[in-house]
Amino acid sequence: MKILLLTGRLAERTVRAAVKSCPAGYKIKVQVMPIDVAALASPSLIASYLKKISLKDYDLVMVSGAIQGSMKTVEDSVKIKVVKGPKHAVDIPFLLNLYDPRNFSPDVPADTLIIREMRKYAKDLLKKIEDSAHSSPHINVDGVLVPVDPPPIRVVSEVSEAHLLTKEELLRAVEKRFEEGADIVGLGFQADVANPRKVRDSIRLVKKEYGFPLMLDSVIPSEIIAGVEAGADMIMSLEAGNIRKVADKILGIPAVVIPYDSRRKFFARTVDDKLRLLEANVKSAFKHGVENLIADPVLEPISPAGPEGTFQSLMAYYMFKRRRPDIPVLMGLCNVAELLDADSIGVNALLTMLAAEVGASLVLVVDKSAKAFRSTFEAKISAQMAAIAWGKKTPPKDLGLDLLVLRDKRMIKTDLEIEDAETVEVKDADEEYPKDPLGFFRIRVNHQDEVIEVLYNGIKGKILIRGKKASSIYGEIQRRNLISMLSHAFYLGVELNKAEEALRTGKNYVQEENLFKQVKPINISK
Repeated sequence: MKILLLTGRLAERTVRAAVKSCPAGYKIKVQVMPIDVAALASPSLIASYLKKISLKDYDLVMVSGAIQGSMKTVEDSVKIKVVKGPKHAVDIPFLLNLYDPRNFSPDVPADTLIIREMRKYAKDLLKKIEDSAHSSPHINVDGVLVPVDPPPIRVVSEVSEAHLLTKEELLRAVEKRFEEGADIVGLGFQADVANPRKVRDSIRLVKKEYGFPLMLDSVIPSEIIAGVEAGADMIMSLEAGNIRKVADKILGIPAVVIPYDSRRKFFARTVDDKLRLLEANVKSAFKHGVENLIADPVLEPISPAGPEGTFQSLMAYYMFKRRRPDIPVLMGLCNVAELLDADSIGVNALLTMLAAEVGASLVLVVDKSAKAFRSTFEAKISAQMAAIAWGKKTPPKDLGLDLLVLRDKRMIKTDLEIEDAETVEVKDADEEYPKDPLGFFRIRVNHQDEVIEVLYNGIKGKILIRGKKASSIYGEIQRRNLISMLSHAFYLGVELNKAEEALRTGKNYVQEENLFKQVKPINISK
């Protein structure tokens, strides 16, 4: 296919470099229009320019996706198909590798169009996978079907230490988990201290307010019985010491079995011990009439110094699923995510993909610490990515859904016309801003309410401004004339932008401190 690719003078070098990486099946000629920035070209200008060029050798003309207006009028004028490519030249090889440019649009940038199509395909595929769960072996948790073999993978999000929360805090925590994508919400209470009354009251409260599937996480028999009586839809965890005590109370209720024996205070850590004890507990549960079983070999923290760790646990998951393919498996991610000082978004994504590989039907997360904030959201997207990749039979990339938050897949370069420009090298130093006579601002990010809060304090009194976007807050400050100095405006713009990014990514925001830190390896040669 022969393509005429129009660009402007500033982007010529970038566009030509991108064309060199395009598939061999395309013959692309780069034509530079007499304009610096291609995005500023109007449809009439493009039509006028193309009329001066012989187009008989080309199958179509591609212009920058950043150009405003429809190329349909250009097509009608020059009698050749004219389409919008991507907004950034670096994406041209990627898109041409995946799609026929004859299907690009004269109105919508190619990257936007492709993203829409990929999202629609992903949505249709997820619906198809969801529908298949009804006809495949599964366990029903209050309307949520947990397949024996994934996909789909269900996300269980646990509210830990529920006994410490007020009624309002508990309800808000549960609601937030479902808003972020949880399929099932779990409640955890104080370890090793029985409080069946608190368990009963908490579960009744949540079940009264919401129709969400609710799991109780406890090994204490009195709490398990209280939870079931209060309406819990799923129980975690059955172990060697409590199965006989609770079996007649949980018949028909989905229950998670773990490799633990409370009578001996023994928690299996090695592969052999996990498999031996877990299978024994499964047999015991079946013997006592508990049928809707889910197995959890328990994912251990990463342990580079010893034989017991994450890799060993994954082996146990894999081997158990091969031995008992009739039982769905749950994998808790928090032991690894909470005990690894790395961003949870990548950790949860990788662990969920590994869960899919070993055949786990549920993943459990606990949004407890600051570094694991929004793990529910991350696990939900990861689970959908795993399902889409399974449906497409491809690695989990280019799916129409991703968790690329801090990094991008391709580097975008911006071209500048720097010839004859005076170059000023600025030293990196913190500048002190003069005080604004109208007053000052204190800024914080309220992650609970998901807003930025800006407190003005000055000659016009005290005013609290709340919003989600820096531009909206800054606009309100301008409308109220709360700022009088250009340097103060620059400062406020920087800080509000940082606050918006902190709100979006779940980072801490501290006024006048860097949002992200740069980490370097330790140099042991010094």
